[in-house]
Amino acid sequence: DIEAADGFRGSFDNVIVTVPLGWLKRNEDVFSPPLTPRISTAIRSLGYGNLDKVFIKFPTAFWNPRVSEVNCNHRHTPEQISSPAFPIESLFLRPEYAADTNAAKWRQEIISFSGLPEPFSQPVIMFFVYGQWGRHITGLIRGMKRDSEEHYRILDDNFRPYYSKLPNYDVASPDCKPSGFLSTDWQNDKFAGFGSFANQPVGSGDCAQHFEVLREGTGEERGIWFAGEHTSPPGGLGTIAGAYWSGEEVAKKVARRH
Repeated sequence: DIEAADGFRGSFDNVIVTVPLGWLKRNEDVFSPPLTPRISTAIRSLGYGNLDKVFIKFPTAFWNPRVSEVNCNHRHTPEQISSPAFPIESLFLRPEYAADTNAAKWRQEIISFSGLPEPFSQPVIMFFVYGQWGRHITGLIRGMKRDSEEHYRILDDNFRPYYSKLPNYDVASPDCKPSGFLSTDWQNDKFAGFGSFANQPVGSGDCAQHFEVLREGTGEERGIWFAGEHTSPPGGLGTIAGAYWSGEEVAKKVARRH
């Protein structure tokens, strides 16, 4: 039986629970009778992170002019796709040139979307923000309107020290001025469990076994199944693809029951 917050009630042979691991950690008491000890142990033992993402869009991918020019003409050569001028993923290790906004020298990690094949190529770079840096950044802009000048200014002040280090940056060029920012705030989202992405803490036991327990669920006994990145088959943990695969696997299990 399912009872929702809006008063809905229904009876089902199978229920697929796709809420994030962080939500399960905080709301395990919604299951009555309680989940099995093995599943409860798995939920408590696995870690849950606070990674968020900041997307910065530019008029053109100035850091990768070859790909930018090709994008404008809507064509790629195989060589340009396989050998972008700028690496897709880059790290700024303990940066010392942003003392005003990053005195702790938190590491920066970025992904470039300009080297992707059409139609996915975009003049966008994405920063991963996590740990203390993630809490700091999301806290600075929490509650602000995304199209406000203050929102833009704060994010630009914090990330310009890094994107200005990209190849071909020119402070006087309009192509090097962000046209927009978009950021997540999963660590302030109760439905996300105030965080994101399962992980494997040191000292948490056999994490591989914990993940397997969640994949099994209590489907055969109670018809309760779990899906999401935290139940992905090996190789997909912490990814959208893994979350999708987990849904496919659960659907197959439910189909076999019938």
